Amino acid sequence: MAALCVVLLSSSVAEAQSNVSVAFTGFGFDFGKGENVALYKRNISDGKNPVFEPGLRIGAEVYASPATSIKAAQTFRYDVMARMSMSTQLMLRFRVFKVYKHSVSLGVGPTAFYRKSWSDIDGYADEDIYSGGSMQYKIAWLSTELEYNYIIGRFTDISFAMTHMSPQGLGFALGIKYWFTRKSNKCGTCPSFK
Repeated sequence: MAALCVVLLSSSVAEAQSNVSVAFTGFGFDFGKGENVALYKRNISDGKNPVFEPGLRIGAEVYASPATSIKAAQTFRYDVMARMSMSTQLMLRFRVFKVYKHSVSLGVGPTAFYRKSWSDIDGYADEDIYSGGSMQYKIAWLSTELEYNYIIGRFTDISFAMTHMSPQGLGFALGIKYWFTRKSNKCGTCPSFK
């Protein structure tokens, strides 16, 4: 949450383009070894993929240029064991393309993952991914997010993202983005890589 506050404060001082977003998470894929897959309470199939991890993702973004930004995102979700898990992601983002009302951005940066320990679950085998005691953590120094946005109003977008939701998993998020400030293009229908 501290990262979100820093991004919002720097946005107001810099008077740059900035936005906040709220998205719902749900479906994803677990790419781990699957040592505990038989214990999962939220997997959709008999195998380790896919999984259902409902949650909420809150983000704040400030632009340094029309195509480059810094984004902080905080996710709260119920993991495959139906326990609360969180992640904090800080990214440097680049707009890949923008055409009319459509845009795609790629974010890269570190993510910290936290969860309540699974060690008290009967039959659990330690996967040697997380560290810590009753509250465990894992830091991924290289994490990504690929986000598609569609403009529905002057200050509002609908967004769909594929993101690093767990240390060995990919998740999807669908939500809405509200712009405090957004610079308009002179040609609203021209293809742009800026």
